[in-house]
Amino acid sequence: MQKFQKLHWVETLNEETGWKSEADALDWLFRLTGRKLSVSASDVGSFFDQLNFMREQITCLHFGEALALGALQERLNGVALAIHEGYANDALPLLIARRASNSDTDVLRSVCDTLLLQFAAFLSEAVEAESTPRIVRCEGLFREGKRERLGALVNERESAWRAELSLLQEAEPEVVDEIQRCEDFFVYSGKAKFCSDACRFSTFQITKQLKDPGYMKEKQRRYRNRKEKQ
Repeated sequence: MQKFQKLHWVETLNEETGWKSEADALDWLFRLTGRKLSVSASDVGSFFDQLNFMREQITCLHFGEALALGALQERLNGVALAIHEGYANDALPLLIARRASNSDTDVLRSVCDTLLLQFAAFLSEAVEAESTPRIVRCEGLFREGKRERLGALVNERESAWRAELSLLQEAEPEVVDEIQRCEDFFVYSGKAKFCSDACRFSTFQITKQLKDPGYMKEKQRRYRNRKEKQ
């Protein structure tokens, strides 16, 4: 089994954006825990609800809106801490939410609550100290036709994130509809705007295409010329 990086709430939210089915989520959980979890649709739904709650709170934090601290407290009620003795050999961190039992349902619940504990610790620091590293969303753009992915925020909240990017406000509506903003988060450093080189390159290409409609035709022409000379 491929070695997994340690469970972390930011990386988990980023993973979620690529899932196309609940089976993808269960496969990720298998690679994380080493167990093929047999859980109910309700259990999986609770897992997604936890991720959506964290994503919504990051949105509120970013736009200066009121945080659902009462709801966070309710979610934390009854969560007990435990030291994970096997942390050095798998993807679970040293400090985790204690399992009520070793059942598949409780293993999933422990993962959910561990993510929530990590997120609550971040949120506490974020609202108390200006020096805390900020979590920002990638400004990368990519083209996507019919959306098949389960993950991430696809409702009226997404329009606020899109409105931050001037290119999406200036382009024609029929063109903008197929352009998506990358949904990945990362710890802000320096002047970073993109989560990866792939996002940076894709955004450059799309920007050139929208500002210079002849760009792609010229690029394809040069490519054909090179192929012919070879």
